[in-house]
Amino acid sequence: MHSLSKARARFGKGEWLWGVLFLCGCANPLPPPGGPPDREPPHVVAFEPLSGSTRVRDPVVRLTFSEFVDKASVVQSLHVQPPKPWKAVWDWWGTTVELRFLEALDSNTTYVVTLGSEYRDLAGNTAAEAVSIVFSTGDSIDRGRLEGRLLDPQPAGVFIWAYPLGGIQPDTLNPAHTAPRYWTQVGTAGTFALQGLPAGQYRLFAVRDVDRNGLYTEGVDALGTTTGPVMVRGDTPTVVVLRLGGPSDTTPPEVVDVRPQSRQRVRVLFSEPLDTLSVQLSAVSIEDTAGTVVLPLVGVYLVPGTATTVEIMTASPADTLTPYVLRLREGGIRDTAGNSVRAGERLWRFRFRGELDTAAVRWILTPADSARSFLPWQPLELVAEAPLDSAAAEVEVSDAIGRPIPIRWQIRGANHWRILPLSRWESGQWYRLRVSFRTAQLPGGRSLGQTTLVRHFQAIDIRQYADIAGRLQDSLGCRGPYVLLLRALQGGGLWRQKLSQPGEWRFAEIPPGSYELEVFCDDDGDGRYSAGQAFPYRFAERFAIIGPLELKPRWSVEGVTVTIP
Repeated sequence: MHSLSKARARFGKGEWLWGVLFLCGCANPLPPPGGPPDREPPHVVAFEPLSGSTRVRDPVVRLTFSEFVDKASVVQSLHVQPPKPWKAVWDWWGTTVELRFLEALDSNTTYVVTLGSEYRDLAGNTAAEAVSIVFSTGDSIDRGRLEGRLLDPQPAGVFIWAYPLGGIQPDTLNPAHTAPRYWTQVGTAGTFALQGLPAGQYRLFAVRDVDRNGLYTEGVDALGTTTGPVMVRGDTPTVVVLRLGGPSDTTPPEVVDVRPQSRQRVRVLFSEPLDTLSVQLSAVSIEDTAGTVVLPLVGVYLVPGTATTVEIMTASPADTLTPYVLRLREGGIRDTAGNSVRAGERLWRFRFRGELDTAAVRWILTPADSARSFLPWQPLELVAEAPLDSAAAEVEVSDAIGRPIPIRWQIRGANHWRILPLSRWESGQWYRLRVSFRTAQLPGGRSLGQTTLVRHFQAIDIRQYADIAGRLQDSLGCRGPYVLLLRALQGGGLWRQKLSQPGEWRFAEIPPGSYELEVFCDDDGDGRYSAGQAFPYRFAERFAIIGPLELKPRWSVEGVTVTIP
């Protein structure tokens, strides 16, 4: 016996589908009990009319699925192009749905009915790809086709939006305000196709539309554009490759809370991770509410183990009865995207707590003692709970027979030092690191719990490592440098280099394993790949990715040619 259910809905607001599902008869049938778990995604096995049909008069579309599906998810995934308000009713017979428009179709028009890739079966498996039916009510049909691949670790469900540029001013097109005329969704394999397109020039976006409103939300939705103009022709498919950039961060960090810790310390919590190098004495001030007394500070630094909490330490204990204000200076503290905190006239009022800092200050050296497999250029790190005095410190590194190793310091913050060799750690060699302070007294009066720490570590043996080399080709040229990224497919290692022009390249002393090589034209010169910009519009940076590349112990892989399209 067939089960029958009906629903009515309205296609509105562009090509998006809204509606309320009214079921007559029975709802979603239950899968039979027992048996192995269902892991197979649903798919469409038949549809009417046939894609490519012309002179279609009957406003009915039927889809038959490979199994019972969740009806509401099918309805939510259906859309019709060209976009216009539609009233429609759909009926269900077992695994078949019939979509019937309640008004006549326009004459001499190409229609595309698309079922996105987010419908699911009764076991919760989502579809592997979207499917489209293209038909025309006239004698001819638009045969333009866009197909391609989205390079992303999680491509399924990402939207592909296509905007025809004919008859509009392209510079005014903003996907944050204008819904796409044509769209589809990417499947689990990263592939997509848009069919039934009129010939012409298009602007294409890949968007992870988080709130599913059909519009781009800056700072929330990940987005990618094409690397050049997109022309659709009726005779051959247009093939594109897209990448997603992370949601653009244009929001400056904000102060979430101010928490006094003692008579000398106050912590400031920010809304997002901060750039370590921007956390400096010059970025903040603490003064009384009248603005007549400014407290001397000895340190402004990130609290160890956090990226969002800044601690400010005064030179001496402050009065606990006096109200103070925290002032942030314009252009001072930045987030990791380079956005500076907005200072303005905003002040944060607080009083210091009554406790004095009597606990000993802890400090940590990395690597851990007796660590092995230290990389040739890996830095040594020293992080403390309070500001350190570099003038009172002695840092020594020696090899296994006591020979001193030339080193240099990088002061990353008031409480964070980085120690590097002037050359590099020698393959397989053991080293001894000794850090000592001539006094336990620190700036501001706090004391170290220990004045000396010693660590032993061994540099990794790179004699088993491999090389890989080749040539970069690009006939179009680049306004900036070329960035080459050799990325380990397991373990997360990353090696980087730049070329000023196409030519020879080489990565030396690379651990054996599987890799992919990414090369991009860094047009904006910021050292990071740009997937483009929605508005004002900017093309994505051109790129090429090849792999997997297998590197075996002590081998040198030569002659790897990379061509940027």
